[in-house]
Amino acid sequence: MEARRTGGSSPVPSSFGSGAHKLLWLPLLALYLAAAIRGFLVTKPYADELIHFAQIDMFRMGDFRLLTDYLTTIPGFHAFVAAIMKATGAGSIGFARLVSALVGLLVIAGFHALRRTLHPGTESVATLQFAVLPLLAPLFFLVYTDGMSLALVLWAAVATFRGRHGGAALLLLLSLGVRQNNVVWVGFLACMAAWPAWRDSGVAGWREMAKLVWPYCIPVVAFFAFWAWNGSISMSPLQATMHPDLSFHAGNLFCLLFVLGLLFPLHVFAGLGDFLARLRWRPGLLLLPVVAFAAFWWGFAGDHPANAIMTDWFLRNRLIVAVNDQPPVRALVGLVVALSVAGWSSLRLKPREAWWLVPFTIAFLGGSWLIEQRYVLIPLSFFLAFRCLRGRAIEWATFALWLIAAVLVVHGTLEGRFFL
Repeated sequence: MEARRTGGSSPVPSSFGSGAHKLLWLPLLALYLAAAIRGFLVTKPYADELIHFAQIDMFRMGDFRLLTDYLTTIPGFHAFVAAIMKATGAGSIGFARLVSALVGLLVIAGFHALRRTLHPGTESVATLQFAVLPLLAPLFFLVYTDGMSLALVLWAAVATFRGRHGGAALLLLLSLGVRQNNVVWVGFLACMAAWPAWRDSGVAGWREMAKLVWPYCIPVVAFFAFWAWNGSISMSPLQATMHPDLSFHAGNLFCLLFVLGLLFPLHVFAGLGDFLARLRWRPGLLLLPVVAFAAFWWGFAGDHPANAIMTDWFLRNRLIVAVNDQPPVRALVGLVVALSVAGWSSLRLKPREAWWLVPFTIAFLGGSWLIEQRYVLIPLSFFLAFRCLRGRAIEWATFALWLIAAVLVVHGTLEGRFFL
């Protein structure tokens, strides 16, 4: 079978389509259905579900006042769920979770379509991995905005890479009605749309680039109109102090690097072999992990008030407090960050212009003071869609590890034992 090189020295089969993966979908769908039913039966709201479902229930009852003291996002997701509940006569939080589970299937389908567009032949194993991504899996069964936000952005990316720029702009506009900061991904997909013309013609291709990019101006204009009208990017002026406009914070960038190290131990280990091999003729590369560790050690600041509360319930907050207070924990997390940087330093993305993901990820994550693993989901999903796979053994082992972790995380969340 034809192979191509990814990152360093690891050959990657051009196709993972052996057919065996199809046997995995049935038990995986059974697990998904079981989790959805479990979520339906739980009547207690978890974390931000309290606010989200309260707004949904108000809309369902015909009360269109906004919970502006608490709600940071434009309530597009809430209106969508309320409309379905109104049409079906349902009124429970369990039913709202079922709607979220259906949206989760759209998220998975959107990822599959994007991966198939960019890396045909590898979309099956990549989608199986994505479906059990431990950070994302519990959100499929909770009343959170992240699923719909991710679905709209992924399907917008599919439209962009298939040359349907008007459709992409419409989906991005809808995504702003779920999470306003998705405006960053408008810029990213506009770059993806324009880059082939720039690559072929440079400045001389400006007319072609303008023709491709102009639809993306519509959601950008809508974003600035909302910002001017509302006075802050946060829907709630009260919450704007916790989510300030035009500020930069590195916490979620370090969170993403930590996640990339924690979720991909086999990839990082293999990548470290490539990294050490390249050190022989490029010793300056050693600065990468050293600078990454130093940047984390002196630059990480988990100082958002919400990151210091309920540490017995929020595992994320427990880790952040430990990093802040305990030097050994800070050093350990910094080591994971450094190894992640070194291990992924030889990564290849497809298409090549997907490296634009880096500055837009910095802009997207750097704008959030609150450290939340949920915030890394869109850039992480793009990373999973764009990356070249390493090899069958590593990819299937990663799927198995993620499946076990996802089952444990979803079970623990729905049982009320912890929340990521």
